[in-house]
Amino acid sequence: MKKHRIPKGILPIVFICIAMIGCDEGNEIVKGPQPDKNALIEFFNSSADARKQAFTVDASTGGSIVGSQGTVLQFSANQFLTESGDGVSGEVDIELIEIYNRSSMLLTKKPTNGKMENGAIGTLVSGGEFYVNAFQDGVQLKLVSGFTIVAPTKNTGDVDQDMRQFGGTVACEGDDCDVTWEEKKDRGIEIGEFQGPGGVQSAYFTFQSQFGWTNIDRWFSDPRPKTTIFIGVPEGFDSTNCTVFIAYDGEPTALGRFDRYDDQKGMFTEHYGLIPIGLKAHIILISIIEDEIHYAIQGATISENHEEVIKGVQSITEEELTNLIDGLP
Repeated sequence: MKKHRIPKGILPIVFICIAMIGCDEGNEIVKGPQPDKNALIEFFNSSADARKQAFTVDASTGGSIVGSQGTVLQFSANQFLTESGDGVSGEVDIELIEIYNRSSMLLTKKPTNGKMENGAIGTLVSGGEFYVNAFQDGVQLKLVSGFTIVAPTKNTGDVDQDMRQFGGTVACEGDDCDVTWEEKKDRGIEIGEFQGPGGVQSAYFTFQSQFGWTNIDRWFSDPRPKTTIFIGVPEGFDSTNCTVFIAYDGEPTALGRFDRYDDQKGMFTEHYGLIPIGLKAHIILISIIEDEIHYAIQGATISENHEEVIKGVQSITEEELTNLIDGLP
C-alpha cells in the first residue's frame, strides 16, 4: 500500500484547522456575567422606596411634619379631598422623600436635569428635592389649594437668592421612570427663618399646589464656551443596562445624567451641547451585575467635542459608593 506523507511544515496548520473545527462544532462562546437591565431598574426604585418616610396628620386641623433631614411640611386645616372632590376628615397618611446630596440623587436616579423654555435640557443646582404624597386608607387624595415646604438651607450650603421652584415631570416605560424638572413660574421661593430642633434656622419656603416631586433649584451658570461630550462604556454595556452621570466639581448638589445614547458611535451623550469647555467633572457609571452594584468613576477636564472612554467597572457596596460620591469635589 502506498503511504501518503504530510510535509512537516504543514502539520501545525492542519492541527490548528482541526482545533478550530472542533471548537466551532456545537460549541458557543460563553460570555461572562452581564449587566442586568431589570435589576438596575429595581435598584433605583428600591433606593427611592427606602427613603420614604411615613407620617400622619389630622385632616380637620392640619399640622406640620418634620423629616429626618429637617424638612418641614405645613398643611392647613381641611386641605385634603378625595379624587372625586369630597372633603376628608380623620387621619391622613403622608409620604415624604428628602434628597439633599449627590449620592441620593444618583442612587434614586433623580439627577438635576432641568427643561429650559426652549426645550433644551440644562443642569440645575439643587437646594433640595422632595416627594410628597397623601392617602387615606390606601386611597389617593388631592389638595384643596396646597401646602408649604420648608427646606433648611444648611443642608445644601449657603443661602442662594437665585433659587426657584421646579416641578418634577415623570415619564415611565414600565417600571423605568425618569424625572425632568420644569420651572414653575407662578411659584416663588422665599428665604426666611424657622424654629427647628436645633434652634432658629434659615430655610427656603415654597408653596406647592399638587403632590409628587418638587425641586428647589437654580440654573447652573458658566460663561465659558459650551460643547457636546461623548462617553464610551465597556463592551456589553449600553443605555438599556447602565446609567451614566456627570458630577460637576465644586457643585455638590448638581448631578447631570446622559439621557441620550448614540447608536452609531456606541456612546452616551446629551442633546444640546451645554457642557462648559474647561469644566472639571467626574463621570460616573452605575450598573448591576449578578445582584451587585458595579461602578466606574473617572475625572475629566472637558475639552471641545470631548470623548471619555470607560474601560471597565468594579463591584462595590451601596455604603462604599455613597461615601465615594459624596466625597467627590
